[in-house]
Amino acid sequence: MAWLGWAMAAMVLMGLGNVGMKAAGHHGLPPAAVLFWVVAGEMPLALAYWWWRGRPGAPAGATAWALVAGIFTAAALIAVNESFFRGAKAAVGVGIMNANFVLVALMAFFLFREHLQPSKLVGLAATLSGLWLMTR
Repeated sequence: MAWLGWAMAAMVLMGLGNVGMKAAGHHGLPPAAVLFWVVAGEMPLALAYWWWRGRPGAPAGATAWALVAGIFTAAALIAVNESFFRGAKAAVGVGIMNANFVLVALMAFFLFREHLQPSKLVGLAATLSGLWLMTR
């Protein structure tokens, strides 16, 4: 399970990034400026990662999928940033945004034929139930 450490790191790092977005807005940075500085902070790391991995090329279709993913990711950051600006509690706004794995699991089932065991379905339902309780 070599992937688990990387996934846990992603969880912690994304959590810290989301707290940073909430803090920036809390300290008076307008939402568009928050997103600008978030993206500015991402670029050096994205370039370093690209160089570290040997500047891999890719077929046009794969590159297009990656660009579309980037657009959706930026739009998600805009949406969660706006939720903070409009009064969302950090844990609730980020929790709802990060429940995107429910959509990912369903799409992976349909697009990539990944298996959804009953235990995973129960976990997905429990997560959605927990988010519902958090918003109350």
